[in-house]
Amino acid sequence: MKWALMVLGALVALVIVAAVVGLFLPKGHVATRTVGIDKPPDEVWAAITDFAAVPQWFDEIKSSERIADINGHPAWRENFGGFTADMETTEWDPPRHLKREVHSGSAGFRGSWTFDLAPADGGARLTITEAGEVDNPIFRLMTRLMDQTATINKYTAALGRRLGTDVEARD
Repeated sequence: MKWALMVLGALVALVIVAAVVGLFLPKGHVATRTVGIDKPPDEVWAAITDFAAVPQWFDEIKSSERIADINGHPAWRENFGGFTADMETTEWDPPRHLKREVHSGSAGFRGSWTFDLAPADGGARLTITEAGEVDNPIFRLMTRLMDQTATINKYTAALGRRLGTDVEARD
């Protein structure tokens, strides 16, 4: 019984320390990744903007369905397995620029993904910028301990597989 109380006390102390450290971290972060893709920009644009098809090639997203517009902009509800987020398309300049705002409801984060696409070396150069804010101080600490480009890296690798080509990091 004494050991169980000590273990429980240590876990509570760890959570408290994580929360205190997280309180001193900034809520916001920006993560950017640039990749080269051996496909023309129009083909890359078609893949990244077919939001209904994204769950077929990017397994982080379990489903994607069109919902009512948000702020007069097209919106999609995406299920990430553990939570859902409504994605508002706030900027649309085919085939060069796309910005999607994240509305996560009770998930405790918000932000955007911006896609900038340009011709390069017979293919395309895609830059994805994630700008996010995390309210929960414990989750804020966790995001700082993880690779903040991990989701972008998974997305670009999956996009390359979807397009039948490799992607090459160009940071």
